[in-house]
Amino acid sequence: MFKKILIICAVFILAIPVVKAFAQDEKKATPAVTKLEATSDSVTQKEAVSKSVVNKNAALDGFDKVAENADLELYVHPESLAIKVRNLASGYVWSSTLDGMSQYRLNQSWKDFVDSAITLDYLNAQGKKKRESLTSNGARVMLRDIPNGFEATLTFRSRIKMNLKVTLAADGVHVAIPDGKIVEPGKVQILAVNVYPFLGATKDAEISGYMFIPDGSGGLIRYEDTGVKMDTPYSAAIYGTDVGVTPVTVSPDTNASYVASVPVFGMVHGAGQNGMLAVVEKGAEYGEIVAYKAGLSTDFNWITTGFTYRSVYKQPTSKTGGKAIELYQDKRNEFDISLVYRFLDGDDADYVGMAKSYQAYLVDQKVLTCSRESGPIMRLEFLGGEVQPGLFRDSLVVMTPIVDLTRHVQALGQDGVDDLLIVYQGWNHGGLSASWPNKFPFEKKLGSDTDLADAMKALDDRNVPLYFQTDYTKAYEEAKGIDASGFAKQVNTKTIERDVNGIVSYLLLPDGALELAKIDAESYAEYSMTHLAVENSASTLYSTYNSGHSFSRTDSMEKVQAVLAELRKNKHAKTALYQPNDYAWKHAAAYLDMPMGNSNYIYESDAVPFLQIVLKGYIDFYAPYSNFSASQTENLLQLVDFGALPSFYLTSEDSYALSKTPAKDIYTSQFSNWKPEIESKYHEVRKVAEATSGATIEQRDIVATGIVRVTYSNGTRVVVNYTKEDYKIGNKTVAAKDFAILKGDN
Repeated sequence: MFKKILIICAVFILAIPVVKAFAQDEKKATPAVTKLEATSDSVTQKEAVSKSVVNKNAALDGFDKVAENADLELYVHPESLAIKVRNLASGYVWSSTLDGMSQYRLNQSWKDFVDSAITLDYLNAQGKKKRESLTSNGARVMLRDIPNGFEATLTFRSRIKMNLKVTLAADGVHVAIPDGKIVEPGKVQILAVNVYPFLGATKDAEISGYMFIPDGSGGLIRYEDTGVKMDTPYSAAIYGTDVGVTPVTVSPDTNASYVASVPVFGMVHGAGQNGMLAVVEKGAEYGEIVAYKAGLSTDFNWITTGFTYRSVYKQPTSKTGGKAIELYQDKRNEFDISLVYRFLDGDDADYVGMAKSYQAYLVDQKVLTCSRESGPIMRLEFLGGEVQPGLFRDSLVVMTPIVDLTRHVQALGQDGVDDLLIVYQGWNHGGLSASWPNKFPFEKKLGSDTDLADAMKALDDRNVPLYFQTDYTKAYEEAKGIDASGFAKQVNTKTIERDVNGIVSYLLLPDGALELAKIDAESYAEYSMTHLAVENSASTLYSTYNSGHSFSRTDSMEKVQAVLAELRKNKHAKTALYQPNDYAWKHAAAYLDMPMGNSNYIYESDAVPFLQIVLKGYIDFYAPYSNFSASQTENLLQLVDFGALPSFYLTSEDSYALSKTPAKDIYTSQFSNWKPEIESKYHEVRKVAEATSGATIEQRDIVATGIVRVTYSNGTRVVVNYTKEDYKIGNKTVAAKDFAILKGDN
């Protein structure tokens, strides 16, 4: 699949319109990019030294202690089921409710929402949407003690029933709502629930700190009044919007927001003092992370995960005119809810500590296994061929013949650039945007089978892995052997489709994708293609509603994992994945297109390398293509800062040849033009990669405005100077717009 590429400023992560004019000579092409100067404050602010935060909701009157261990105590209110968690090391109390509720500007509905363990939305017997909290309409609560916590049977006034279980474990507080205990009476239908939405909420800027959101690499929303008013909350469906229910349309002039690829969120009450990380263990595929900054609806900063049992969708009422009515899913999404709240204190009470806590969680779950030495230092992704639509017949534009891969790698090797990962896209029959999901035979205009075998052997002899890009999500209407019955449909029976640069594609049914992977596995073996770069499949999660082929998001997630497992059956097989959701990480030999910032929402105060800290030392991750950066200097500094490996998107031919193809947004890619920059960046990044190989990130400090120090588990410290002035740290001077690697006592 072709990836539409917009120019991205690597430090600010701002969307910049793609240049669509082409110069005949690529060397003379000058993209209209606004040059932006930046410091590390554009990415992450320096933490102000703050006094000890005041524990605003620490009163335990009316709460019963139900569990304790060496680190925490758990308390519950017997009526609202509000909880409080006391950290024994610090004495700090985390509360899901507010002490002295009457003193705040909250109407009764908000008070009920704040105070209740659960608030639910539902449709009554007349089909009207309603909301209930435990304290709002006389709900019945049957509370009972269990080992390490409590369990409660809840009967709302709507007569909806469910069970809530809260327990204390060594890793934190676990909250569960089992699907099997939910009862919907008569025509009453549950729509959604919020569980402990105000756990850790803070008022205005009374204390310092921030909310952490899983936007891109990671984002912070600080409590301080920045002068920017938040007119909408941060709201992100975990693993992306379900296009099987809700169509997604992105303006061609706007970058799509990043997907929340990890089911986590957090709060800090005083950096270096108190922190909390929430992990959605079950039900994440139906979860939505929502964060409200004080001033939007209430005077409080709060963040939570809501869970959707039925989504609203638009059902067309006529074939023309675009008329539609709004309906809710008839069948309830069936899933268990499970969250764990992990509490942090001291030096771990910040976003770095959250990332390390999540890393430890994933290691315990065996998603991440054994940290190891880093793999190839740089990714070079080459476009083989692309289709050029014609009036009567399409043609192939050859951009990089297979034999050129060997030639380019050899040329780089002569200059010491030899630790590479190569991805070859557009190798499939007809070119990149021509025949998916059909891939074979190998496109003959790119080379013969002998050329292919020779290139693979030559690269293997140089110990350069060659990944062939593939996809088990996208299909084209013109693809042979695939008809509309294999395309996924939305809940309103419309086929899910996308239009990229005039090329219409569809999404495959999950079961069809698995069968196709099994068939393709034989062809991969025949061509000795052991390494595959899988696009879309690990990052796109959707439900389907075809007759006889209905798949929930949970079903689709399981099928994706089965597809990836199928592609890795060969003992020599490896899969590199593009921006995979966390459930696919165990299948990733490499993470491609690692986000290097957030979506740049106006209320996000900081972009932080949360994902990078989680994965460093466990999975190699490669940044988006450096040749589409506004500034190569800033791009290098952020690669070093975030611990990411560089990538380039390349072709043998001038990119002008793509001007009439779906890849027309590629405006600069010719290998001969980018070779000097590839070599320069490789040698700079190699210094850091060798010094930190196999190590994890232990700390990241903004030591001064524009100065970042990253500390690794092997004792190496990397200092990045984003400023225009030299900076002295210890007995070492870090030049302006440069970095330094420190070891020992330096």
